[in-house]
Amino acid sequence: MSENTENADEVIVRMGYRTARTSRRAEIGAARRAKSRNTILTAAFACYGRADGRIVRIEDICKAAGVARGTFYNHFDDLEALRYQLLEEMTGEFDRAVHHMFGALENAAEQSAVAIRYYLHAAEKNPAWGWAMIHSSAPGHTFGEMVWHNSLVTIRRGVEEGLFHISTAEIGRDILMGAVAAAMVSITSGATPGDYPEQVSEHILMAFGMSRDAARELSRRPLPALPPIAHDTIVIASMPALGDIAD
Repeated sequence: MSENTENADEVIVRMGYRTARTSRRAEIGAARRAKSRNTILTAAFACYGRADGRIVRIEDICKAAGVARGTFYNHFDDLEALRYQLLEEMTGEFDRAVHHMFGALENAAEQSAVAIRYYLHAAEKNPAWGWAMIHSSAPGHTFGEMVWHNSLVTIRRGVEEGLFHISTAEIGRDILMGAVAAAMVSITSGATPGDYPEQVSEHILMAFGMSRDAARELSRRPLPALPPIAHDTIVIASMPALGDIAD
């Protein structure tokens, strides 16, 4: 056989088929890439998850991750792209778990109250998560695109059900997001009472046009335990334990 003669595997690959060897190489390459990406996201979480983490540079994240700047750009175009992915990582399974509980709740008003309390109690139990949520949030998509969208859907349903008396669901979303973001800063700063999430929920519902008594009653109902977070689908190991966020 001459040096230019292809072996069977090479011929098969050239014809467009994948051999067991090339498949294994692809799997190893994908695993290494995922590990590198996760290392960067975990480092970003550590950088943003501090009280003084408002200003974070790519250099700071690379140093914390122990990677070169070029490795960062292998995964993310810029800081904005990283923050987007970090928020989705921090809120993806969390928000799905929150909405999983909605089917057992009475209406959009109770769903809103429960969601507000879950997020604020999570920040109380894990200040690093709270600070990372605050510092990595971008204007226009507070806490990530999915949370931004889902909150609008829930509030719109509350308006349609006649529970919320606001001119548009968008106004309600902005009230909710602004209040929760500000409350998260207060909570992670350690200057709030234990029932602060309930107080915030109550006043947001009142801003939506509900009576004080109705808003208080909904915000003081026992908070059901969330299902355990799917740890095999997230990067951030120090995410709050969802099952622990309950009365």
